[in-house]
Amino acid sequence: MKIARFVLCAVMAICVVGCPSKPGPAALGKVNVTFWHAMGGPLGDALKGMVDEFERENPDVHVELISMGGYSTLSQKLMGAVQVNAPPNMAQMYESWTSQFHQLGKLVVLDSIVKGPDGLPPGELADFYPAFVEDNSWDSRLVTLPFNKSVPVFFYNIEMLRAAGYEKFPGTWDEFRVMVKKLTDSRKGIWGTVGGVNSWMFGCMLRQLGGDFMNAAWGKATFNEPPGVQAADYMYQLVAVDSSAMFGVGYDPQNDFLQGKIACIWGTSVSWAFMQENMTFPVGIAKVPTWQQPNVVSFGTNIGIFRTGTAEQVKACWRFIKWFTSAKQQAAWATKTFYVPARRSSLQEPAYKELLGKITGLEDELAQLEYMSFEPKDEAWFNGRKALDDALEKIMRGEVKAQAALDEAAAELQKELAK
Repeated sequence: MKIARFVLCAVMAICVVGCPSKPGPAALGKVNVTFWHAMGGPLGDALKGMVDEFERENPDVHVELISMGGYSTLSQKLMGAVQVNAPPNMAQMYESWTSQFHQLGKLVVLDSIVKGPDGLPPGELADFYPAFVEDNSWDSRLVTLPFNKSVPVFFYNIEMLRAAGYEKFPGTWDEFRVMVKKLTDSRKGIWGTVGGVNSWMFGCMLRQLGGDFMNAAWGKATFNEPPGVQAADYMYQLVAVDSSAMFGVGYDPQNDFLQGKIACIWGTSVSWAFMQENMTFPVGIAKVPTWQQPNVVSFGTNIGIFRTGTAEQVKACWRFIKWFTSAKQQAAWATKTFYVPARRSSLQEPAYKELLGKITGLEDELAQLEYMSFEPKDEAWFNGRKALDDALEKIMRGEVKAQAALDEAAAELQKELAK
């Protein structure tokens, strides 16, 4: 049933989005591979620079970057292209997409390549953070490898916190609530932090409290159980009861933070790449506060190879992925984009060590890689996450109590799991 639904959605995607962009002229005398991605702005520039470097080091391979503009378009076009057997040679993909492509037999399973004669040297796979290996494995076999990964953090105005008596960022959510209330000054239009629809931070709190999004083995949504209700209610309290969190959407909170109107904002590690040029005061990075146990939900896509290419194209794709996920290139990628490196040894690369010495709290951010987790891989989560976002918006706007809103969203996820 799920595959049938996938086919229907894919056909609709072709009708709505149109056929994928045609690749440019093939590079003569080279193995040409296409790479669909959703990197824009400085991230797209960084990716283009790295692909250019790869091609200089591998002159017999041409990687054609084809931007889809955003993840929604990338998802639609990939689903449509897979169904007409015309996907790119490789692409970024979220785990729930990968589950569908893998179930349909459309992806090259990287496990045998990684462990083969042209794969990674013995023991090198152990250099990847273990959670990244688990996240990219299906049935204990590597299907993809990490591409652009980030972790949630808080960015804070060092001077504002210091003026309020804080030399370091709070480590618990209870302490955080006290601090942001103290930093709020409604007469001056100053907010302690920002609130809003934030399923990512909700997920961190949920897991810290011992809860989870769902139990795929049981086919059951679980984010509406007590840990989820507590997390959602806490987020609501900051906005509606304490009035210490400004309700913000889009990039408005970043702009207000940079103008000194908000003392601290949550973001992804990569947000630094977009904010750094406009920072006019010292900014620190802090780990996400905790409750019962430390946990953060890592986000971002992985990179996979589709089976429709020739043997030469598959080999060329693997050469790029192997190169891109090397310790040196992961350090370069992280330095240019502020995504987190997928490998521990990247932190010892000279360029990244220099960055660690420049940014307050960057080491604390990276410490979260040791206890990160990921959102569900099940394809039902693709729509389940949308239902959760809708529930959180209703809660944050005070339209529905936390338990009722989460119950409604869980019922929607339950329908997806039953398909």
